[in-house]
Amino acid sequence: MAIYCCCVPFIYLFRLIVYLCGACFKHRSFVKEPFREQLMSNRLDGGWYTNYYKKIISTRDVFYILLAQRFINKRDKRVICKFIKRLCNDITADGQVPWKYRTNWHGALVPVYMHNGVKVDDANAQFLIMLWWLVEENKQLAGELYIYALRVWHWIENHIKEDIFYESIGASWETTRVHDGYLLLTNVLTIHCIRCMELISMTRKDKRQQELCVTKHDKFKSRWVAEIYKTQETLPRILAVHWNIVPTSFIDSFNQTLQFQRVPLRTPGPIMDVNTVESRIYGYSDQYTSVVWPWIGFLWIVTCIGKNKQDIARGWWTSYLEFHHGTTLYDMYEPTTNKPVRRAFLKASPHHSVTLATYLAAEHHMTDILV
Repeated sequence: MAIYCCCVPFIYLFRLIVYLCGACFKHRSFVKEPFREQLMSNRLDGGWYTNYYKKIISTRDVFYILLAQRFINKRDKRVICKFIKRLCNDITADGQVPWKYRTNWHGALVPVYMHNGVKVDDANAQFLIMLWWLVEENKQLAGELYIYALRVWHWIENHIKEDIFYESIGASWETTRVHDGYLLLTNVLTIHCIRCMELISMTRKDKRQQELCVTKHDKFKSRWVAEIYKTQETLPRILAVHWNIVPTSFIDSFNQTLQFQRVPLRTPGPIMDVNTVESRIYGYSDQYTSVVWPWIGFLWIVTCIGKNKQDIARGWWTSYLEFHHGTTLYDMYEPTTNKPVRRAFLKASPHHSVTLATYLAAEHHMTDILV
């Protein structure tokens, strides 16, 4: 802690230098290619690199890429099978799934389980959901992979108390938020992973496990639906609409709360986020509040199309026209300039795989709607 405090003046000095000498820290220029080819260039045999630099494969990102591809019935069975088997090989003895892989000096992929000293939790739910997508296409794999599903499921159960999945601060995607031990997004993922575990158990003819999941799913859903209705967070609401956790009639009222040019991660309201000290010092405390994440908007577009809300989808597609003509797509943009984020410790990723995948899914549907 003492060493950390000594670094604070130097951190602020570096942030000031980046702010004053912005031209020295500009994003590189990238060759203009079709977005589809950019996504393909990030693909690895068994996943996708997070961005252009091809250093990291994120379980979270692969999950959302596969979700986007399911919207257009583009289900690459070979990729998901290899990725799931890669994860299975690296599940820890107590059942934790790696949340990412990083490349070492030799180019090998090394599994990572921690983020800033905290075990990452949401990868386990994403694993079970992806495992069901795989089993859904090939029922025979249920027998081969069921033992891994049970290990991962027991790890999840150990984090649940009174129909709430508890996690440490920094244990999931929203790493800057101080909270009371649980987040809505992780619990929405948990609701659907319980359903997927039920379906996997049913395929495996494990009736006892199936019935336990049915009961747990009902309890979780009754506990969290009210929170989904009143939350200021958009991503858990979008996923809840897609997975039918809330009825389709919810779409119109939810969409009316999005009175912005871009779909935000949080809408204005009485509840203000409390940020961690680290995120304030490093200058990325707003990355989940004011920063624009285009893939959230594209995900909302395809979700609306899937629920036959073409008018809503068309309106948002028009709002995102500016992103259609760039040389590439980044993960984060400044809300005022709509330029990629460029800060000392927070820099947008070019050729961002999730943004490219969700854009391509939205474009696929919008081409038919706009004809």
